Amino acid sequence: MRRSLVVLLSACLTALALLAASPPAEAATPITGRLVNGHAGTPAPAVPGMTVELFESVGGTPTGPAVDSDITDADGHFTLDPGTSTAAKFFVHAAAGDFQEGYVGGNPRWLQKDVTFANRFAPGTALGNVRAIPAFIRGVVVNSVTKKPVVGATVTARSQDAIKEVDGVDVTDADGRFRINGLTCEDDCFLKINGSTKGYETGFRDCNAQVVATWPDACASPLGSIGRVLLDRL
Repeated sequence: MRRSLVVLLSACLTALALLAASPPAEAATPITGRLVNGHAGTPAPAVPGMTVELFESVGGTPTGPAVDSDITDADGHFTLDPGTSTAAKFFVHAAAGDFQEGYVGGNPRWLQKDVTFANRFAPGTALGNVRAIPAFIRGVVVNSVTKKPVVGATVTARSQDAIKEVDGVDVTDADGRFRINGLTCEDDCFLKINGSTKGYETGFRDCNAQVVATWPDACASPLGSIGRVLLDRL
């Protein structure tokens, strides 16, 4: 009996020694990147305060819940740690905020609305700059002659494929400024400015930042900051 206990104790000590000698499993290297405004020229300014998430790729599709998440810092940087996940590839997703949501894909890298255009990334990938699409249009409505602000004009954003539907609305403030948030259009956002209650024309913004009477003569407005819109007094 004593011999059996000695043998058992010896076996346990050997197993503990082997376990202590075995190196711990290494955590996967983080995936890093930087979100920038893809509609603002070069160098593109950072996009701070946006939530970025990491999802395992299972069968070529993102599978939740998110493995990790981060909020971009003042310079747009984020770090996503796969932790103990054994997945070989991951999707990187940015949640909606001041900029539109999407999955990272393409070269150069953009936030893609459709996950079928996204790429999958291995742990340790440095994504570099990832271009985000603004989810807002902001500008200032001014008198076309005096360039003074037009206060109280209603500005609506409308998509090309649903021109009668309003995607967002704002009213110009004391400085003539407006900002329409929550937009999901990309290259087909049109602005309609209604200045009739203030003695100004009503119409659509054209390519020269003036206002035309009919939608076919208008131009899609870029997302982000568009500067001045020139409104004629009636």
